[in-house]
Amino acid sequence: MGVALACLAIPGVAQITLDNDFADWASIPTAGTVSTNTHVLSGAATSNADWVFWKVTLGEDLALDETIIPHGLQLWIDTDGNPNTGWVQENMGVELVLDFAQNEVIRFNAGGVSTTLSFNNIGLHGAPTYSGDMFELALDRGMSGVGSNTLTWQWVDTDHDEVYPATPATLTLNNASAGYDVVPLERGAGTQLRAMWWNVNRRMDQNSAAASMGRMVAALQPDVIGFSEVDDVSASYVKGLLESWLPGTTWNVVKDDYDLMVASTWPLGESFSGVYRSFPVVIQTQDLYGVPTLFTSSHLKCCGGMTNEQKRQSEADEYMAFHRDAMTAGGALDVPEGTPILFGGDLNMVGLEAPIYTLESGDIFDEAEYGPDFAPDWDGTGMLQVAAVQADRAMDYTWRNDNGSYMPGKLDYALVSDGVLEVTRSFGLQTSDMTGARLGDYGLYANDTWNASDHLPVVVDVALIGSQVLDTDLDGVPDAFDNCVDFPNPAQADFNGNGVGDWCEDSDQDGLWDADELFFGTDPLVQDTDGDGLTDGAEMDLFNTDPLSDDSDGDGVSDALELLFPPDSSTCPGDLNGDSAVTVADLLLLLGQIGFAC
Repeated sequence: MGVALACLAIPGVAQITLDNDFADWASIPTAGTVSTNTHVLSGAATSNADWVFWKVTLGEDLALDETIIPHGLQLWIDTDGNPNTGWVQENMGVELVLDFAQNEVIRFNAGGVSTTLSFNNIGLHGAPTYSGDMFELALDRGMSGVGSNTLTWQWVDTDHDEVYPATPATLTLNNASAGYDVVPLERGAGTQLRAMWWNVNRRMDQNSAAASMGRMVAALQPDVIGFSEVDDVSASYVKGLLESWLPGTTWNVVKDDYDLMVASTWPLGESFSGVYRSFPVVIQTQDLYGVPTLFTSSHLKCCGGMTNEQKRQSEADEYMAFHRDAMTAGGALDVPEGTPILFGGDLNMVGLEAPIYTLESGDIFDEAEYGPDFAPDWDGTGMLQVAAVQADRAMDYTWRNDNGSYMPGKLDYALVSDGVLEVTRSFGLQTSDMTGARLGDYGLYANDTWNASDHLPVVVDVALIGSQVLDTDLDGVPDAFDNCVDFPNPAQADFNGNGVGDWCEDSDQDGLWDADELFFGTDPLVQDTDGDGLTDGAEMDLFNTDPLSDDSDGDGVSDALELLFPPDSSTCPGDLNGDSAVTVADLLLLLGQIGFAC
């Protein structure tokens, strides 16, 4: 197909996040319009030092790297901006043809000799992984051979004989590094429950993989986990692993009749293994926010092809029928109105969009089998699909196989009832992108994610909307996570790391909180810091002497001896401290001198 080159230079800027949310493209101009096109409608490109990004808008839905919907979409790229190298077309020398229908790359050398490669050979990423009419791509400049000045690009639809733009667009490359604000792995502010979903690829009984999993779980500190591909291990085995990874915690673990588990630090209620390839479990979170939580770990049918598409849709329909039943009086389960609902796992969302749409919207495909459509959130709306972009990379993929033919993709999802829940933080964890310092901060190794599994864990922090989070001491830390429930300790100070805060522990039983001792300089592990026979608490609260000096007034006589021999003016028998009253303070003085040799 011959084309003519247009000098349409579009400057590239900043960072695009591949997350199926195209808001960050708003300031990037498209490459014009082609009035005769009905299939490839518009597109844009931008770049930074590491990546080139494209966005394309189509006239109908297709699955970009699947053929469940037949198409012939390609992206032609002149990586060096030289029309005389590569596969020479009219005024365009093509180095890369990204053939999405064939799921391959044709690479041309300077002389036009071609080599067939996979998308992974050139570092190509895309979103979404399922069907739609809008897609975004990221191409690794180093792996793909993109130069440093300009490149030329054009979308080609071989099925409909359309190109976009009408003449190839030139992108002036931006060689500045784009920053990315990494996501802290700690809980988001106000979080009440940290949920996690993880396909562990049947590696929990492999020592090296389990060690990586343990470091990741210790860094992430989840409250509830939905596991998939755990058919090779028992619930008791996983409980033992979790409690060894997080010493001092108690885990409750239940397994279904397939390959799913739910593990929780909160007590478990009813579980429902009869829902095919989804495992709903009631988590007893009443002490956390007054109602239970309906939590589901799911693993829908894998891979492409119409048969698998139909199975995946049927499985989504079946779960949503259960979901509807749980919200409606009568049936297998009734949850209180306002119960938080969290659904997630490896949904294998490739090919058609319909299953994830069903899970979000409550639009059931086979109503004759699974009943009517419904609103799956308590406010009459749909469930929220949580973005969960990676903590250290501006992409949302959760699976990758660099030796395979498919691009990295988002297969693992989390959906929450955002009518009652606020998402306070979410992310996927790919340790290979973390800096050395960040890995050290969290006790992680760079290879932990891919050593543990071929899927990333997906983490979602939530809090109940509008609830008065139980915070007895009003220090901003919910009681469920507070190491001093009755005494304010907003910083959660705990000098000895035993889980009891400094503002509610008296480690040496001398009458002073550890926090007071640390502030005043006394030893929180020694009752009598200055060794004068008087406890630190007695000196400060009863006798008004200095707990850091055995002779507070510097007269050469210890505090205890001075207190034992009160002024001559005292006429009260037993009044050892001369305060004209016989109290426990006098007894403490006497007890403090037991064993003293005169």
